[in-house]
Amino acid sequence: MEFWTELVKPLGFEESLQEKHIFTVTEINSYLREKIHSDELLQGIWVRGEISQWKVWQSGNAYFTIKDEQSQIGGVMWRERLKALVETPQVGEWVRVFGSIRVPKNGGKFEIDAITIICERDKGFWWQRYEETKRKLQAKGLFDEKRKRNLPTFPERIGIVTSLDAAALRDMVRIAKERHAGIEIVIFPALVQGDEAPISLVRAIQLANSQAVAQLVGKLDVLIVGRGGGSIEDLWAFNEEKVVQAVAESLIPTVSAVGHESDTVLTDFAADFRAPTPTAAAQKVVPDRKELLNKLQQLQSRMQRAVWQKLRRCYERLLSLSERRCLVDPLILLSDFRQSLDSASMRLESQVRQNFSSNLQRLLELSHRLAHLSPQAHLERWRERLKRYSEVLQSNFVANLERRRQAIWGLVGKLEALNPYSVLQRGYALVRDPATKRVFTRAANFTVGQNAELVMADGILQITVDEVRKDDKPET
Repeated sequence: MEFWTELVKPLGFEESLQEKHIFTVTEINSYLREKIHSDELLQGIWVRGEISQWKVWQSGNAYFTIKDEQSQIGGVMWRERLKALVETPQVGEWVRVFGSIRVPKNGGKFEIDAITIICERDKGFWWQRYEETKRKLQAKGLFDEKRKRNLPTFPERIGIVTSLDAAALRDMVRIAKERHAGIEIVIFPALVQGDEAPISLVRAIQLANSQAVAQLVGKLDVLIVGRGGGSIEDLWAFNEEKVVQAVAESLIPTVSAVGHESDTVLTDFAADFRAPTPTAAAQKVVPDRKELLNKLQQLQSRMQRAVWQKLRRCYERLLSLSERRCLVDPLILLSDFRQSLDSASMRLESQVRQNFSSNLQRLLELSHRLAHLSPQAHLERWRERLKRYSEVLQSNFVANLERRRQAIWGLVGKLEALNPYSVLQRGYALVRDPATKRVFTRAANFTVGQNAELVMADGILQITVDEVRKDDKPET
């Protein structure tokens, strides 16, 4: 204490060190609040800057942050004034705010009590920088959809690049464990906000892709890079060119999970997949074990039903085929021809009998008439004519019978011609390929030295072609 007193004595602070009155925090806050509220310069002023945060609560009041390149200040607009706005400000827009500086009763910070807000056409500093960086990286092809890869369906090991203190990390780990506890999670700590955040993120991504990590813990199947929500300046590290470049060059399929669903950073375009939130990233990357088991059970049931249905159809088909007469008795195939032959024979026999009966009846009539036509000579002449008629009738009968017999033998020959082995019995043979059993009909199908099978009536000969004569006319 003596050292401190001697130090401040030359500065004239000796009297100030005396504890004349000790203020409470509330007294200090009330004093500053009264001073600011009574300052005419701070009441009814215009403030120009960029909207970096804008949130309308359920009460209808809007809370926002306005900033420039170096500083920022919070603000509030009550719902009555918010309804009167011509245009609602958006994050990143450059605006002019008219209002008064005030200090909340229970707070130690000052803010703008906004009366009206006028949106300007120009974008703010951060959004201009964001657009410039986006155009530059897009020209390099880092956002090309063709270079994006599909995420693995069943990852075994997941890497997460984020802050160890982030609530988003705890949420992602919790979701991953709930969905599938068997998947390994490797965390790569990194700063996610501030001036040192970009280089920290780049080093963490490069470390995740390094051979040393692959040898130590195994190859990563997917890498999540992200953090929780915040203002555009809070998330700016994920808009830095070096960070976006590192995400694009990652050998591991990457997921960008930065901020809330409405937040968009440049790593979202460079990553293979953009998740609206870190929690959504964990849900996308980690398969749900219960859901997989349910799908497996469903597939197993469907497969069993399909197999049984297939077996039942095959069994019914087998029964249907086994009941066919052609398979039970192959000779049934000849039954139609046999029946046709029998029908033809019966018709021929009937026709012959009919003709014979008719001619016999005619002969009897002529004999009866002849008996009535007596003299002897006339009778002799008619006897001679009757003999000739009888011979002609007999000759016709024999000829007609022979024609019918030939027709029958013709049908029998046709029936025998349908039997392929009958051709072989007549001295013919089939020449075919021993491998494919394809029948050769032309000499052009053969080459010298080629093996072939000669199928004859009583067996098969294996032959080798010594000479090929491509002449359609046989030698005499």
